[in-house]
Parts: sequence; structure tokens; C-alpha cells
Amino acid sequence: MLEKMPLVSVMIPAYRRPDYCELAVMSALRQDYPALEVIVCDNSPEEDTAERLRPYSSDKRFRYVRNREAHSKADNFRPFESLAQGEYLQWLMDDDLLYPGKISQMAEVLRSHPDVSLVTSNRQFIDEAGRKVPRSDSLRDVPEPCGVIDGAELGRTMLMDVQNYIGEPSAVLFRRKDLQHHYWCADCRGYTVISDVAMWLELLEKGSCVVFKQPLSAYRRHARQEGQQAEVVLLSRLEWLQLGEEYYGRHIFLRQPDEYAQMLGRMLKECDDCLQGERALAPGASDQAYQAYIAGMKLARQRLEILKGEAGTEVRVDG
Repeated sequence: MLEKMPLVSVMIPAYRRPDYCELAVMSALRQDYPALEVIVCDNSPEEDTAERLRPYSSDKRFRYVRNREAHSKADNFRPFESLAQGEYLQWLMDDDLLYPGKISQMAEVLRSHPDVSLVTSNRQFIDEAGRKVPRSDSLRDVPEPCGVIDGAELGRTMLMDVQNYIGEPSAVLFRRKDLQHHYWCADCRGYTVISDVAMWLELLEKGSCVVFKQPLSAYRRHARQEGQQAEVVLLSRLEWLQLGEEYYGRHIFLRQPDEYAQMLGRMLKECDDCLQGERALAPGASDQAYQAYIAGMKLARQRLEILKGEAGTEVRVDG
């Protein structure tokens, strides 16, 4: 008797991007994994997305939910908690893409390796037209076709480098049961801008990460993206500070003073470069946003001085 395949839920929150959303849905329905459900929750004020996705309603794997009552991003994410029935979860932002074979390859890893809590691939960025954009923050030393990275080591590296090496929500497949603080309200543990990083670190607390060398999804960069807004960029730095403080306080990932100091040193170097370059970090951000950012960095500088004393050495920041 063949073993029953775990159901994978592909969850697509949609808002006013019918062209991109249809491409996302098509990329999900083209997956060759046999136990699949694809759910779109749409709170667009217009009916363009509903009309564009109507032809896919005949596919039994597909479900479209018109979420007219939702007045915020959080309102449009929340229904997935009850809509998604899968043992494995796959977020797919409505402007991103899944590449062929992504889910089948990643689901097999989760089925075969209970010690693995997170599966991702090297990052592929695309622009508005779907053209590939080179990136420098991938995990380049991954063997073919994939490699296993210790969860504690990867979490430590991400925090010390202040880099999301794992990818955005669309990049990752994980078990529903392994994540306590889910993305149901478009945040995770109160982190709203780097909520994906907060999720990945929570998963890395529980196990290892498998990374496929070749990209298995695409993250689209475009001007309408929330993450490209200047004030969101500044808020992301404050959330990184909060995340580092949290994990150093819990003695997880950042266990030594010099490790946490390395993280703070990187962030302060970026801040100094920003100030010298006349706000090059986030052009167009409001004075209020910059004041909050500078205040946060001032506290980080005070914390760094304390850590230097605890570590007993100078902190060297590479890069």
C-alpha cells in the first residue's frame, strides 16, 4: 500500500495585482506534487483579480476566497489559519513564483528527515518583467543538489551578518506543527517587517535547514512592494536590533558577547555610512522615521560598549 503523501497548502494573499497573482497561481498549479491545495485570499477593492482567476475554479486543487471584509493586510492573512488544511505549509506572495518541482523536492526532504525543520533554496530575484536579477546574499557553498546546515549555526550567522540568507516567505516549505508563532496576522511574534526572519529563526531553534543549490522560487522586486518603502527599510533595522536583543537574552544563536557585538557593530557601521552619505540608506524617509532609527542606533551603541567590556576585546566588523 502506498504511503499517503502529506497535504501541502499553498497560501496566496492577494491585493490589487491581478497580473502577478495569476502568474503566482499558475506556478503553484503547475507543481507536480500530488497532494496539493492552492488557496487565494483576496481583499482587493476591485474585481479584477476575481475575474482573472475565474478560469482556474475548475481545478479541484484551487480555492478562491473573496475577502471583502478585510480592511488590512493582517485581515487578509488571518483566514488562512482555518482555510489551510495542509500538514506542510507554503506561503506564496502574489507577486512571487514557484519554480517547477519545488514542492515535490522540498516535501520529500521533510518526509525523509524529521530532524529538518526548514527547507529552502538559494535566492532568485526577478524584476517587474520577470527578468532575473543577480544577488550576492545567497549561500554559495551549498553542494549539488542540496546541503544540510545546522540550525544553530545558520541562526547565529544570520544574526551576526544581519542577513536573511534563507529567503522571503515564498522560498520556504515547513511543517505546520514546527512553528508556534505563525504568519496568520502578517507578523510573527510582533515582528512586522522581518516577520519571515523571525519565523525562520523559530524553526531553526527546532532543527536543521536543507538548502537546494538551484533556486526553486523567485522573489519579485518592484516599486509597489512594501519592503521597498523608505520608512519600512528603517523599521526593518530596528526590528533586527530587537531580534538580536531577544536571542542574546535567551542565549540562543548569539551565546557569546562578541557574537552579539559583531551584529551591533555591523548595524552601527551601516548607520555611520548612512549619516555620512546623507541618508543613503532610505532616501525619502520622513524625519520622524529617521529620528526613531537614530534613537535606536544610539541605544545599540551604548549596548555595544557594554558588550566590549564583557568580551574583553575590540570588535572587528568585516565588510
